[in-house]
Amino acid sequence: MSPAEFLAGPTGRVRSRQLDFPVELALPGKASWQINEGPSWLIADERSSSSQLALRTWRAERLVRRADCEAQARLARPSIPVVHEEAIVERESLSAPAEFDNELLVGVEPSPLGISGYALVFGAGVGRCYAAVFTTRVTGKDGEVEVAARLGLVVDRVLSQVRVRSVDERAPRRHLTVTPKPPAE
Repeated sequence: MSPAEFLAGPTGRVRSRQLDFPVELALPGKASWQINEGPSWLIADERSSSSQLALRTWRAERLVRRADCEAQARLARPSIPVVHEEAIVERESLSAPAEFDNELLVGVEPSPLGISGYALVFGAGVGRCYAAVFTTRVTGKDGEVEVAARLGLVVDRVLSQVRVRSVDERAPRRHLTVTPKPPAE
């Protein structure tokens, strides 16, 4: 799959319904992703590119720290890549979703099946945690270039746009019909 094909196609909105704090994101090429939401994680798989995006929000101690959120996420999902300092190509704060103190870690490593890359976001807010885990793998020639392109696209077009839906957005909308009073006689 070439860099031009990854995340190609119409962008679709993905909304979680079961997470403690429902998230919303725009997912380019949504039709090619298989999306499943369990009680703990929202998972999107793009099998043709060996890519997966997993997101989670949950309640935590009031004064939780980002490291605590990361530890809890790793307990709940042991498949989150272990970060090796020599593999990190980018480490920075990320403003999405708002109201969380987020850190983005992007890494690339050789693997038995080619080149693997990941973009991890762990965040803490008052009484809540956030985790986003994107992983991808490429085999063959120019794997490093392809993995770098995928990671850049996901960080720029997906992870940097995630938002937590407000209570008002999640509340069912009821349309009231007002019947006019009959004219006074």
